[in-house]
Parts: sequence; structure tokens; C-alpha cells
Amino acid sequence: MSLELIRLSNEQRKMNAVIAELQETWKELLTSNAELLKTQNKLLSSQSELHSRIKDLEDEANHFKIKDRMRRIAPSNVGFTARLSNSITSGLSTHQILVFDNVYINVGNGYDALTGVFRAPVAGMYVILMTVSSISDYWPEDIEVVHNGEVLCRAVATQLHYGGCPCNAVVLLKVGDAVWARVINYRSYDHVRGEYYTTFSMGLMIKDDDGGSSF
Repeated sequence: MSLELIRLSNEQRKMNAVIAELQETWKELLTSNAELLKTQNKLLSSQSELHSRIKDLEDEANHFKIKDRMRRIAPSNVGFTARLSNSITSGLSTHQILVFDNVYINVGNGYDALTGVFRAPVAGMYVILMTVSSISDYWPEDIEVVHNGEVLCRAVATQLHYGGCPCNAVVLLKVGDAVWARVINYRSYDHVRGEYYTTFSMGLMIKDDDGGSSF
């Protein structure tokens, strides 16, 4: 074999080795590129999850801001005491609302002295205290306290001299729930003693910042 052939053969082997090395490098680059694509997809997925989490946190923060704002706006103390200015000797009817027109205290402005209805400005647990008295020598008077139309308690004032009877209850109210006292069954001889003998009171015992869902 001539020297030229030997030289060409050596060059061919070197070239084959370079080609093999380049092919191996190309395979490694393809593998690295695939791994980079996987990493990129993971990063994009993580970025999307991060954005979603940030959105959730922002919504949660706004929710708490709204709740805190409502908590500041809503009164923390609610309660009222009212009584009849005068005795009622006529004009009553079945289920007629008894309007306690003489308001002694009305913290939170939940009680309406024009309608006789209390509407809860704050959700929570309330105590109700109502006392009704009859007028001497007349038949007993029946009064009940209702929550959104559902009876909570009843009081029957006796025929005894200024006979009185309490009607007490504890009730869970949501914002806007209504409570009032009304005549159970009207009779022509029904009379209610006024002034300090017939009174209606309510007070907030436990406030519910979740609007009534905590109970």
C-alpha cells in the first residue's frame, strides 16, 4: 500500500471519529433540548398555578376587607326598650301589631316606634323580654311575640288587678329579620294596660360576624 493510501485511510478514520463524535453531541443536544422543554412546561405550569394562587389570595384579602368594613359599619351593640304611652281600650284586631310607641332606648336603631317592628341591624343571638298587663275588671289579654311570623312566646295577662304576664325568649337573628308583638285573638272586651305596665325589650347578647352562619 502506498503512502498516499495510508494517509487517506488515516484521514478517513479521523473523519469518521469526528462524525461519530458530532452525532453523539447531536443526540446529547436533542436530549438536553427535550429536558429543557419539559422544564419550560413545568415552569409555565408553576407560573399558572402561582398566578391562580395569587388571585385566590387577592380574592380572600378582598373578602376579609369587605367583612372588616361591614364589621366597622355595623353597630356592635343593639338593644331597645319601649312601652305603651296609653292604655288600649278599643281598635284592636286579631294579629294586630302592638306598637310600643314610647321608646326609652334604641341603640342601633333596630326598633321602629311607628310600626312596632324590630329589624335586626346585626346578626346574632338576641334576648326578648315582653310584659303585658290587663286593665282591672276586664277580661285577660293575649299577646304573642313572633319572629318573621313564627311564634316565639305568648303572654296571657289575667283579670286580676293590673294582672301582668311576661313573654321571654332567646332567638337567633340574621340581618333584616323582623320581630314584633301582636294580638293573638281579638275580643271586643280586650284591653291592654299602658304606661309602665306593658313593655317590650330586646338586646343583642352575642354578635355573629358571619351574618348568622356561625350558629
